[in-house]
Amino acid sequence: MTERTSVWRYFDIWLAAAVLLLTAYGILMIRSAVTGAPALEGHPVRQLYWAAAGLVVMLVFAAIDYRYLASAHWYIYGLLVLALIFVVVAGQINNDARRWISLGFIEIQPSEFGRVFIALTFSQFLASRRDRINRFSNTIVSLIYVGLPIGLIFLQPDLGMSLLFIVLWFVIIWLAGLPLSHFLILAALGILGGVLIYPNLADYQKARITTFLNPEAASPEDVFNVDQAVISVGTGGLFGKGYLQGTQSQLGFLRVQHTDFIFSVITEEMGLVFGAFVVLGLMGFILWRIIRVANITPDPVGKLACTGIAAILFFQTVVSVGMNVRIVPVTGLTLPFVSYGGSSLITLFMAIGVVQSILMRHRKQDFG
Repeated sequence: MTERTSVWRYFDIWLAAAVLLLTAYGILMIRSAVTGAPALEGHPVRQLYWAAAGLVVMLVFAAIDYRYLASAHWYIYGLLVLALIFVVVAGQINNDARRWISLGFIEIQPSEFGRVFIALTFSQFLASRRDRINRFSNTIVSLIYVGLPIGLIFLQPDLGMSLLFIVLWFVIIWLAGLPLSHFLILAALGILGGVLIYPNLADYQKARITTFLNPEAASPEDVFNVDQAVISVGTGGLFGKGYLQGTQSQLGFLRVQHTDFIFSVITEEMGLVFGAFVVLGLMGFILWRIIRVANITPDPVGKLACTGIAAILFFQTVVSVGMNVRIVPVTGLTLPFVSYGGSSLITLFMAIGVVQSILMRHRKQDFG
């Protein structure tokens, strides 16, 4: 019991504090974003409940030895694939997309959980095949491993999450030692695949890409929300218009302002200094603490998993901020810990719990 309790001395309180601060900031901005929208007025309270649940989940996953989860990676992977198959066949449909499993009182999005579980299970998968990392056949097998859930997520359809899984695959296998020649071959195949996949995209996904590439030729309806987001960011200035004082969100010009375009609300009301710098500064600190764990753990699985989780947070942040300022197409990826969403928030806390578990057991005497 003493040995098991002692690992908590390595718990990263600074990482946990940064996550809680960013989540609290997000709840405040969600409250502002939904002001004047009666149908959404309960969202801030729900997000607060999910944050409390997420905190419990983080502590639970920190207490669980991540090596037990890694050793059960095939079972976790199988359950994930089954859940994604169920979503495609009989999932809940919202906004023309079938991405959720409805439990009556809550809707769960398996792909949100999948990004965390794949970061861990794929790390174990590669760590157990270290002696085959230079074989191209191993690279193909790894593509099949990640490609199955990606294909099921793409069918929902969810292009943004599919791209996130691709980035996750690349970051982890690159850190594991993917030869450059393999990468060049896969890059060529990826370009060919993109050409073949584009005709099969949903109409709204094609519209997002064409609108990004040629906004002048797009219809006013297709560019309306991105235009409003850019206006929000541009008019915020250094210090913003003040909390609850944003015109684009408060007057209803900006849509889905509590999820995809929360960054626009933040920069309009809080400005560059108290808005963008605070959010990106806290996220940068969180990423640094996670990479620190990856650097100090002697376990290859822990190292790869931490790097994968950092890649998830980094990619989602870059894409979410980028689509608010029109430097990347709109993909539907939300701003981690800030945007509204129960599955997203709880699984992100779960990811931090996995990182804490790896940190708490990083010392060789605790690892053996």
